[in-house]
Amino acid sequence: MAFASTKSASFLLLLFLLVALPSLSHQQHIRLIDRDSPESPLFESSAATLADKWRRIHRRSVAYRDHFQAVMEGRRKLLSTPLAAENLQEAGFDQVGGEYLMEFTIGTPPVKVTGMLDVAGDFIWTQCEPCPNCSPHLGPLYDPSKSSTSTTFSCSSSECLTVPHHVCGGNETCRYVRENESGVETNGLLISDVLAIDGVTYFGKVPFGCGNDNSFSTRLAPARVGLTGNEYFSLAFRSNNSTPFTFSHCFRKDFDNPSAGNTSSELHLGKEARLNGRSSPLAMCPTGRNRFFSPTLLGMGVGTRALNLTRELVGGNCSILFTSSTPLTFLKKPFFDLVASTVTEQAHLPELPRRANDPWDLCFNGTFQDLVGYLPKILVSFDGEVALPLLKEQIYAEVDHGRTCLLMAPTDGVNMIGTYFQMNRNIGYDLRSKSDYLLYLDPDHCG
Repeated sequence: MAFASTKSASFLLLLFLLVALPSLSHQQHIRLIDRDSPESPLFESSAATLADKWRRIHRRSVAYRDHFQAVMEGRRKLLSTPLAAENLQEAGFDQVGGEYLMEFTIGTPPVKVTGMLDVAGDFIWTQCEPCPNCSPHLGPLYDPSKSSTSTTFSCSSSECLTVPHHVCGGNETCRYVRENESGVETNGLLISDVLAIDGVTYFGKVPFGCGNDNSFSTRLAPARVGLTGNEYFSLAFRSNNSTPFTFSHCFRKDFDNPSAGNTSSELHLGKEARLNGRSSPLAMCPTGRNRFFSPTLLGMGVGTRALNLTRELVGGNCSILFTSSTPLTFLKKPFFDLVASTVTEQAHLPELPRRANDPWDLCFNGTFQDLVGYLPKILVSFDGEVALPLLKEQIYAEVDHGRTCLLMAPTDGVNMIGTYFQMNRNIGYDLRSKSDYLLYLDPDHCG
């Protein structure tokens, strides 16, 4: 493929943009769209039943749990819960991409792209032309050969050598290779180009993946946006590779009107980050060439009982991850068993026998409204005297008519705090100091 070389006009355009437009280090406010909102290209108006909807949510959550664990361990593994094909299409990367979508543009002239946000993600990539195996998509795909500001990377470039999995293509150009835990793959060119979000433009030789061999279903959201997992390739570090940023997010949910969807969730980057409330120290936890940020869990209360959380039970350092990519919360198996048994004890309700081929681990007979007075609240606390009090709507849901279940599940990997536990509050990250990373949990609702 022939790419347009940098010409004087392109240089003048970039120079103008650098002077005239703000950078990420100033401010950034990004609107997020819940993948199940009517505004989302992934929205399925024909969703059959309440049970089907929650089964899909559970399946996506388990897929991301297994994907992240496989990435941490540098290996692939078969899913512990198989991903059934939806609409007779193979379940692919869209199952592990994320719960929130964001829109941005790439290139000159700009091409609109919709991507899934992954707070812990380590890479940004999008489907590109030509892409003979790409799934259906909305509008034109980004074509680097038609962008006057696109550049490729050589196989010997530092950017290429930093990509965890790369190969050399024609003309010694760098190609990335990404795959999920079950071996489903995407690969393509490593590209640098102008990327703009809500009028804020990013520049420089910061790479993203330009996928033109995507043998999976992306279900009309052709891009992924990793936020913090890699200092070179994640969005929060794009404008300055040596200085981490601040950011915050608010995942909104109208629990009184569930059908309204989450249409006004937000991501704030740079100076717009809302770092309110108490802060808890974060550990930077290496996972091969990538990393994630982990607070220290100090305690958990279930109803009137304070749980005795030992290091062996929780997992010690680097055992907690706040994620944007799974609605459910996952706890290590012994930890989960303790929480589930305490919920049952505090609720004074008989546990429903588990159904065949049913994904839910703890359920009670009755609607949420019938049981809400019996179900115990949960309070989670972290180092720094930071508390995360949870509404009952964040902990339990009626996953089928007359059947209410705990929105948690066991794992043999890292504990994951899912999006339901994070709903309706600002959660901020201060990653500016390489020796003093902080997590902020705002006790008030999103402002």
